[in-house]
Amino acid sequence: MLELKKLKDECPVMVTSIPKTILKEIDIWVKESKKFKRHPLSELKSHENAGYLSDDGKKHNAYQCAISSAMIEKSFWLAWVLRLSAKYWGTGKNHRSFKLRKWDGHFDGYDIWTNFSYIGNDNPTHSHAGFLSGVIYYQNDGHPTVFPEYECAYEGKNGTMIMFPSSVLHYVEPKTTKQERITLSFNIIKNE
Repeated sequence: MLELKKLKDECPVMVTSIPKTILKEIDIWVKESKKFKRHPLSELKSHENAGYLSDDGKKHNAYQCAISSAMIEKSFWLAWVLRLSAKYWGTGKNHRSFKLRKWDGHFDGYDIWTNFSYIGNDNPTHSHAGFLSGVIYYQNDGHPTVFPEYECAYEGKNGTMIMFPSSVLHYVEPKTTKQERITLSFNIIKNE
């Protein structure tokens, strides 16, 4: 359960399959995110970053919204991802050295959000804030995440997650299929 594999020897991106019980938690998160997306005031809850709305005003994903803090705090996903962080990027057992980036008093709550993409949507080359970042592939249909510095890409198999240092550049090409693409992204920070 606490196993990550390197995507490629020279690349710092790590891949894992998400345990079935944790996938059930993510099912609930996605259902909640879809409620936000369909709400008449959805733009008020939009998670705005480089993958959603760029400085030039171009929308890259159709919609992005944060996952409820209450859902994250009672999840097994949070314990699992922090223990993975400690095992592969820390001191092994000291999972308290890591935490999910948080925005106290803000509607985004934690730095974990759902991305909804449709034909023509993309994700421009970018990096993240924090120490580690990750992508959960909930419903992907052949649109890989590309890591140009390392000349590799991850196919984004449904039910998998990747983690990598937040400074690693990555992007997703414009979507060409009709199926909805749903991924979740997050940022982990390291306690000083």
